[in-house]
Amino acid sequence: MKARIIDILSPENWSRYSRRFLGNKEGLRQHKRVILLSQFTLAATFAGILYAIKDLIEGMLFMALMDSVVIAAVFVCYLLNENGRHRFARIGLLWFLNIFFFIYSSLAHHQLGIYLYYFSWVGLAAVVFERDENGYRFFFIALSIALAVILFATDFMTFGSVKFDVVYMERSFITNFIVSIAALVFFIVFMVNINESSERELLELAREVRSKNTDLEKVNRELDRFFYSASHDLKVPLLDIKGAIQRALIEIKDQEVREYFILMQERASKLDSFLQDIIDYSRNAQTELMLESINMSQFVVDVIDNFTFIKDTDEIHFKIDIHFDSAIETDRLRLQTVMNNLLSNAIKYHALDGRYPWISIEADYAEGMLHLSVADNGQGIEEDLLPKIFNMFFRGTNQSKGSGLGLYIVKETVEKMGGHIRVESTRDVGSTFSLTLPARLLKPATTPSGKNA
Repeated sequence: MKARIIDILSPENWSRYSRRFLGNKEGLRQHKRVILLSQFTLAATFAGILYAIKDLIEGMLFMALMDSVVIAAVFVCYLLNENGRHRFARIGLLWFLNIFFFIYSSLAHHQLGIYLYYFSWVGLAAVVFERDENGYRFFFIALSIALAVILFATDFMTFGSVKFDVVYMERSFITNFIVSIAALVFFIVFMVNINESSERELLELAREVRSKNTDLEKVNRELDRFFYSASHDLKVPLLDIKGAIQRALIEIKDQEVREYFILMQERASKLDSFLQDIIDYSRNAQTELMLESINMSQFVVDVIDNFTFIKDTDEIHFKIDIHFDSAIETDRLRLQTVMNNLLSNAIKYHALDGRYPWISIEADYAEGMLHLSVADNGQGIEEDLLPKIFNMFFRGTNQSKGSGLGLYIVKETVEKMGGHIRVESTRDVGSTFSLTLPARLLKPATTPSGKNA
């Protein structure tokens, strides 16, 4: 029997929602405001009953009548809330409390301190509404403040007054002050607990995210090492296969057999290109920047020379325009990867409609940045495809010759270097890739006479 009484007195058992989700943190979190409203209305009902009994004992029939109205209205809101009419219960309760206590404070002498409960109603409105009910929250906060101001502005005489014993007024003021402050403190504690609970959940989530990120980074590093190592290991036998195919093409005279070997050569070259893309991507992801001195004019010439023996390259006119003479300091290997991919695409998709094909490479330096552009008058890119060309494995058509990694690697590499890239292209007119990369301009070495070495 004693345990049963303790269970009834425990606030956790005042709402069927707190009983239903006992031990379920997520359920309690979702219904915390519903449970709060049930606890508040039930506690207010019991408090009202005690007030009414006290007022009846002291012969204050008017006060007992007012207490009875509060008891009935608040308990109705409790029943509504417990039966799933949560919003209706919140709004109805706050309308009643604000209007009723406005009338009550007007009729009763202000020394009773009835108006003090408006501090509690502000706190109640602040905590009882859900996140998607901010309109109601701010409305009732404003209403409580406005009615309290009106009471003071009209000297608590809006509806007349009822006379009370002076001793009773002093005792009631102290009681109302303590109860209203206790209710306000209860709402503040509730808000603090919500914030602390949210902070704990955020901290736990942040720790979980950090742990998963650490695991994910480890897996990514292992995958990068695997792809890099596997690609290197596959490169050697693939080069042997390409060499054997090339030797066979020299020795075999049968045209039909040669066609098979030519097809094998094309497939092997495509696989070789794909493996090189993977190696470039893995190298970019794993290694830090390695700054070297580069003579830009010579660097561009060397990159172009890498494509000398590719089919149709001799039909293309290369225009080189470097607007500065001094060497620059940047990551040579990464810049070479970027240029190789851009020039490879420009050569693959050069003009096929009888126009004189050209590729223009232009470089300038200003305010610590290298500005580099690779332009061509080739096949160009459809406008609707431009936002997608830097995506991994994106291929504009089924006839695309690459793996779909080239431009993705270019973008990743440029960003790793701290720069950015943009593209302008028109179908059947040509494309221009513009890069901006951090770089340091190196002053030419000078002889003791002051002349450049």
